[in-house]
Amino acid sequence: MISKDAFAQEVRTLTDTAFAVTYLILGNSADCEDAMSEAVLRAYESRGKLKKRDSFRAWFMQILRHEAYNVLRCRKRVQPVEQLPEDPAPEADHAGELDLRAALQELNEDQRTALLLQQEGYDLAEIGLILDVPVGTVKSRISRAKQILRAILEED
Repeated sequence: MISKDAFAQEVRTLTDTAFAVTYLILGNSADCEDAMSEAVLRAYESRGKLKKRDSFRAWFMQILRHEAYNVLRCRKRVQPVEQLPEDPAPEADHAGELDLRAALQELNEDQRTALLLQQEGYDLAEIGLILDVPVGTVKSRISRAKQILRAILEED
C-alpha cells in the first residue's frame, strides 16, 4: 500500500493535469474542484487496491475522470444547462492562444482529453487505461485531433 506521504506527493504532482482534464469535461472551476476533491478522497480510500506504484498516475486519472462524469450527471439532474453560470473566457496573452483554445473546442471531448494527456507526458498505454479504450483507439483519437487542429488553424 502506498503511504500517506507518498500519496499526497503523487497527488500534488498531478494537480495541474487533473484540473485541466476535469475542466475539459465540466467547463467550470467550481465543478472541477468538486470532482478533484471527490477523486482524491476515493483514491485515498482505495489506495490499498493500487498494485503498482508506477501506475499511480493512470489509476488516479481514471478515478478522476469517473468523478468528473459523476459531477456532470448530478449537475444535469439538478439544474438545466440553460441556467448554468458561464465562466468568463480565460484571458490569453496573445491572439494565437485564443485561436488554439477556440480550435480545441472544435474537437470532441474524447479527442481533447487524449491529446491533453499526451501533451502532459502520459504514454499511450496510460491514456488507454484512463479512458478505458485500447491503445489503437488512443492513437486514432490523437491523430484525428491533430488533423482537425491543423485544418482549423491553417484556415485562419
